[in-house]
Amino acid sequence: MSRPVLHVNYVDVLPVLGAVMALSWLRLARVSVPQWCAQAALTITGHLRPRPPRSVEHALQTAFAELDKDLAALLGDRNPRRGSR
Repeated sequence: MSRPVLHVNYVDVLPVLGAVMALSWLRLARVSVPQWCAQAALTITGHLRPRPPRSVEHALQTAFAELDKDLAALLGDRNPRRGSR
């Protein structure tokens, strides 16, 4: 009686086959697998949004700097440590 050359349970092959099918589908859908994995890692770690464009970030920094300057002018110098000695 001959023994089978390849002894693999079909249940052991299914997860690997599923992963190969998923990656193949992503490749056919023209999704960048490294970019998709990076986005998935960011989502899992809690960083749900990518970094905003530099122009938006610069506009927000400028707006907050102007707000800070206006508040300082309205409130005056309220730091008691400065000038007390």
